[in-house]
Amino acid sequence: MEKGIIISCIFFIFCLIPFNYFSQNSYTFTSSNQPESCYKGAAGVQIDGIQTNDTITLSWSNGQSGVFSINELVAGDYNVIINIKNKLDTTINFKIEKIECEIIFESHFTPNGDNYNDTWEVYRTEFYPEFELYIFNKWGQQVHKINNTFKPWDGKSGGLNAADGTYYYAFYFKANDGKPLKGSFTLLR
Repeated sequence: MEKGIIISCIFFIFCLIPFNYFSQNSYTFTSSNQPESCYKGAAGVQIDGIQTNDTITLSWSNGQSGVFSINELVAGDYNVIINIKNKLDTTINFKIEKIECEIIFESHFTPNGDNYNDTWEVYRTEFYPEFELYIFNKWGQQVHKINNTFKPWDGKSGGLNAADGTYYYAFYFKANDGKPLKGSFTLLR
């Protein structure tokens, strides 16, 4: 039997990492199998797949009992004691840790065909499964839009090379209550 579960999270935006636990006798413990993602606020953990006809009692280290999931967990060590009638108690220990989920926007790119820095990149968008990214030129005209899956921008707008200069972005994502992250970057050919 494994001795613990690691769930990694960030202080500002928390992440739930999928994990499976163990099988013992006639029942199986697993957490929710959601993809790794970030949420503003706190992390949550869910225990799925306990397979038994016996009475089950769950006692979480945050004081909750009788529920198969808990939310609003901040960084720290936690456990859940699972009592199945007429069987030994099982304790699952897990830890919520800070990780870096901050989105990183490149400050410049040079789409000149030399295969070096030819696209504008945004990193860690995989933590934000529902997003919209708008790119605007210096006159405020939208030149590019990306939804939900980041694809690097090649510096083209309408099939034509966009002009050198400063461009602006607005990154909207569900976990930020509709407020966009805004900034600028430079395109140099």
